[in-house]
Amino acid sequence: MRGITSPASERGVTLIEIFVVITITAIVLAIAIPNFSRYVKKYGVEKEITEIYGDLVEQRFKSMSTGVPNGIRFDSATQYTLFEFNDADYDMVFDAGEEKDPVQKSGLKFDLICPVWNADNSIVMFDEKGVYRNKKWGGTGITIRINSPARYNCIAVSSNRIKMGEWDGSDCEVK
Repeated sequence: MRGITSPASERGVTLIEIFVVITITAIVLAIAIPNFSRYVKKYGVEKEITEIYGDLVEQRFKSMSTGVPNGIRFDSATQYTLFEFNDADYDMVFDAGEEKDPVQKSGLKFDLICPVWNADNSIVMFDEKGVYRNKKWGGTGITIRINSPARYNCIAVSSNRIKMGEWDGSDCEVK
């Protein structure tokens, strides 16, 4: 009697075939993982810039709709505070104790870059008409950015506009 043979469709895979599949999978992963990591970081930066942009637009809209100045104070590179501006001396200059109902946003994963982190120019205030004001600093605008190659990595606030874009080295270029 001859040995029992099984049809070709019932035979298992060889060790060489398994190694070929593992090698191809390893090459694909070696290419994909760094690209995926860069994508995740860029997405995170764009998410945070979009959130800050939304908060700026919301504070501006609150100012226009309620007739009460509102603002955002950038406390550090990883946190900021939304507030209603209670201008006790009616000079449109932010002084200590003139914020009402502050809401702190913290835990930013990417460090914000602002011209200087101090009380004079890290505050964005909108008057009752929604116009950016910063009489204490005397500037006409402020740019907040995150050092990243993301498509959206900066926000420029001027007297009548808030724009989100990509930092080109000297300006926030609208996208």
